[in-house]
Amino acid sequence: MDFTRKNQRNVIFAVTFGNLLEWYEIYLFVYWSPIIAKLFFNPETESTNLVSTFLIFALGLLARPLGGLFFGRLGDHIGRKQAFILSLLAMTFPTIFSGFLPTYEQVGALAPVFLTCTRFAQAFPSGGELPGAFCYLYECAQFNKRRFFCSWACVGVLSGLLLSIIECFVLESLLPYQDLITWGWRLSFLLGGVLGFFGVYIRSKLHETPLYQDMAKHTNIVKEPISRVLYEQRKPLLKGFLFWLFNSSAIFFITVNAPSYFKNILGNSYRNSLIIMGGLLILIIAFLPFFGIIANRINNKKLIIFSTIGGISLLMPINYFIDHSSLVGLCITITVFVIFFSCNNALLSYITPDLFPTRVRYTCIAVSFNLSDTFIGGFTPFFVLYLTDRLKYEGIFTWVLLFFALISLVSYVVLMKEKHPIKD
Repeated sequence: MDFTRKNQRNVIFAVTFGNLLEWYEIYLFVYWSPIIAKLFFNPETESTNLVSTFLIFALGLLARPLGGLFFGRLGDHIGRKQAFILSLLAMTFPTIFSGFLPTYEQVGALAPVFLTCTRFAQAFPSGGELPGAFCYLYECAQFNKRRFFCSWACVGVLSGLLLSIIECFVLESLLPYQDLITWGWRLSFLLGGVLGFFGVYIRSKLHETPLYQDMAKHTNIVKEPISRVLYEQRKPLLKGFLFWLFNSSAIFFITVNAPSYFKNILGNSYRNSLIIMGGLLILIIAFLPFFGIIANRINNKKLIIFSTIGGISLLMPINYFIDHSSLVGLCITITVFVIFFSCNNALLSYITPDLFPTRVRYTCIAVSFNLSDTFIGGFTPFFVLYLTDRLKYEGIFTWVLLFFALISLVSYVVLMKEKHPIKD
């Protein structure tokens, strides 16, 4: 393949744009959760409906490891490109269907059942999305630019978050609350379908990755049972899972809990907290390629340990400013925190695919990443919301995040091999 600058840009754009839909749709569900809780559950249980909504959100994510295993295995068998296209296409239809779901008033107790089924259907193919991006960018990149190239993997994810925030902000600004409940929230999911089909079209123009093509020429495509693959790769799989714990919990802290903290300080102005969050996401996105460049010059193990320690050191100050409702203090500490988070994100996007051989890379990335993202990331908002309600303590998330951050830090120190960027 002629790996020109234009080819590089096309690959990055196709991969990142396709990843928009995954977290665009996830955050729409999170953002509209108060409306969803109102529409899809019995009004007589209003006090627990929001917790039930987040429980459905978490249960839906249980499909991600299964979907990651399916699409990862598919990608190792038939190629990255085809699996990458199929996963996005399979995500698009449930996203559209979400915009047509009947409410509790219309179908009674079947409403939360339909909602749960839709979450499962959307989460299953999404399990192959971000792992596919890690795998594709890693295998398309020139060796001396691989860290920079891989750092773009999460740009699409975070851009999807940013787009959903902008869209929700505009809809809330333009529509009366009654219109939002009636049809406004549905419009968001229908627009997600448009994004999905456009992403499929863009990905159809992609080539197969050079590393996979080279492997296929030597008929080295994996044929072993999946159980054997997982057993043979058990050590790097464990590493990948532990490496992602801090990141998986931190992303939900930034996107779910941080806006609620700002809302509490700013009063009822949730839209103002969204502006702050949008600024934080722009900061993360802007720093991702920067840290990818830095990673080509600095020892990655030392850099990820430094970024994790930096994030940990800010958790108690964040907790303090939450307790004391300090807007300025919270803005400053969370701003610095997301810069460390961006560094962690950029490095893991390279470190994870580098753990596995080409013939099983897609499958193994999907398993290790999705186990962490689902059971740690996905259930954390529900767990924290439950504890906050019981303990009446807003800063509980910082302690949960500290716990997972320390586990990841220890795993970086003990399990991560120290490689020089030029010689590995």
